[in-house]
Amino acid sequence: MTTTINRREFMKLTGATVLCACTGAVGFGGCTAISSAPLAPEGSYHREEDWGILSLAEVEELEAVGGVVRVPFADGPAAGVLVVHSGEDAYHAFANRCTHNGKELDYRHEKGRVQCVSGKSHFDLQGDVIKGPAEGALRSYPVQLEGDRLVIQLA
Repeated sequence: MTTTINRREFMKLTGATVLCACTGAVGFGGCTAISSAPLAPEGSYHREEDWGILSLAEVEELEAVGGVVRVPFADGPAAGVLVVHSGEDAYHAFANRCTHNGKELDYRHEKGRVQCVSGKSHFDLQGDVIKGPAEGALRSYPVQLEGDRLVIQLA
């Protein structure tokens, strides 16, 4: 017995299969464009003109060296900011978008680098390209540690 389906049904089935593959429902994770870095807790950050203020005492994820968070500063960079705790008193902040494909970023402390969630482009902690296809450096923001606050110059 032969089963036939019309074009509309074929497109629905094909679309559902692609959606499952992209969301990992069938074991594939390569389509994701969202960072594994957690969001900073609400109330732990705010914006003051051209400055982003992050209260480190309220961000458990940044207590230990190797920690990372995404911060969606209001009226800040559309993608938000990726904040990295790379050393005892060393913090870095980057626009959370790969310069190659616009996807979000992740921090790999064991490698000392930031990379696109696609895994294709890698950047050092100054934002410079280590491995392409990205050709342009990440936008990095100057940071200053003031007690238990991290002050990020966004403009």
